[in-house]
Amino acid sequence: MTSSARLGPSSRAGIPERMERLPMTRFTGMVVLLSGLAWFIESLSIGSLGVALDPLKQVMHLSAGQVGVLTAASTFGIVLGLIPAGFLADKFGRKQMLVWGILEYSLFTLLCAFSPNYGVLLLFRFLSGFGMGAVFPLPYAIVSEFVPSTRRAWFNGLLDACLSVGYFIAPLLGLVILPRFDLAMSWRVFFAVSALPMLYAYVIHRMLPESPRWLERKGRLQEAEALMRSIEQRVERLTGQPLPAPVAAGVGEDAEAEAISAQGSGANPGPGGRLSAGILAPWRPPYVRRTVARAASAIGTFYMFYIVMTYMPTLFVSQGLSFAHSLEFTAIITAAAIPGKLLNGWMAEWLGRKWVYVLFMGVAGVASLFFGLARSAVGMVTFACVMSLFGTGAFPALKMSYAEQYPTHLRTTGAATVETLGRFFGGVVGSYAMPVILQSAGMAVGFYIVAAVALCAVVIELVLAPETKALTLEQLEARLAH
Repeated sequence: MTSSARLGPSSRAGIPERMERLPMTRFTGMVVLLSGLAWFIESLSIGSLGVALDPLKQVMHLSAGQVGVLTAASTFGIVLGLIPAGFLADKFGRKQMLVWGILEYSLFTLLCAFSPNYGVLLLFRFLSGFGMGAVFPLPYAIVSEFVPSTRRAWFNGLLDACLSVGYFIAPLLGLVILPRFDLAMSWRVFFAVSALPMLYAYVIHRMLPESPRWLERKGRLQEAEALMRSIEQRVERLTGQPLPAPVAAGVGEDAEAEAISAQGSGANPGPGGRLSAGILAPWRPPYVRRTVARAASAIGTFYMFYIVMTYMPTLFVSQGLSFAHSLEFTAIITAAAIPGKLLNGWMAEWLGRKWVYVLFMGVAGVASLFFGLARSAVGMVTFACVMSLFGTGAFPALKMSYAEQYPTHLRTTGAATVETLGRFFGGVVGSYAMPVILQSAGMAVGFYIVAAVALCAVVIELVLAPETKALTLEQLEARLAH
């Protein structure tokens, strides 16, 4: 008898215990890679606007206010799409929402290429963002439910690095595509190329498994058991040896987690014992403090991220550099986030999510002060790389902590709520305000504000955020009772 048969489908703790004891294999890597590639193609779509912004400004004669609205449009769509998508992913499954989200934002990115005027382009960017909102909270929720507690943040560093690879490739694609066409056509071709990965939705549909933890919590016990056995058999084939026996959780701990999850989220058991939660559950005890803490940290990080990602090419052009050199420098800056994210994920397993966030965002905030004072291209690139390495690099531990704050039946709703606030205040409000600030007050003042937001987030993290490293998702649920 294999270890997969030691716990039957009726055991409420069976699936989490059995998931936690799975060793790292190619199966783990496949789940992380499939999730990460979903973010990679999404980052190509997001980065497409920053690359195409300069020719768009010239062709459409855009004012600073129009640029701000256009850059905020997709982020506003993300903000509106996040919470409904998170709620639907908790209700209908992570995989299904991931597939539909990829199809939706890729389609509207393609349609951007055919926009006849500014108003239509604005609408399509907004609608593409709505699909992105369906995708953003899902990869780290998936990884948190498939990867053991001692490797979650490390693997999320790999996952989040896929985003930065997409942001890095976007300006390089711009260097290849934009000079080959006249100004009026170049941005259209670039949007069309950025939408081609929509075919990846079929790969997700065929290869990515649904979360057994989610299936169990929804009361779909036979499906959860069948999938769990399939995963166990696959891992045993890959390792060539039987799996270790699952370590049973304490009955009190498991029951306590279940009770606090249901009570705190306003969840109601449905047929088969499944749990459902309302869309406002993250704002009720015992989750509200965690939601506030995660949202403040997310605002600081997203504000810096969107400024670095969206406005660097334009800032370099405003300092007298050619557009080609601006794209080259932007590629260097976005590439700096890749080792930052890998380092952040590794350090988060060692120091913890909280202290790694404080370290990374503290350094990034100081770097943004110096960026505002820089007057040479070398100085701007240097401090922007530090902002990217540590600011954008802060995401793996931060995003994994989203998923760790909430129980399984509420995970993507809670994570989406946090990301909504972070992207709205950091992305929509920040992206809209930045060109106006730069035009009226100058670059120094603009980046002093970026630094102030980052350092405020660090203080709130220190005061309010709980530490979640090295604990199973079920142990974290039980801690809410205390």
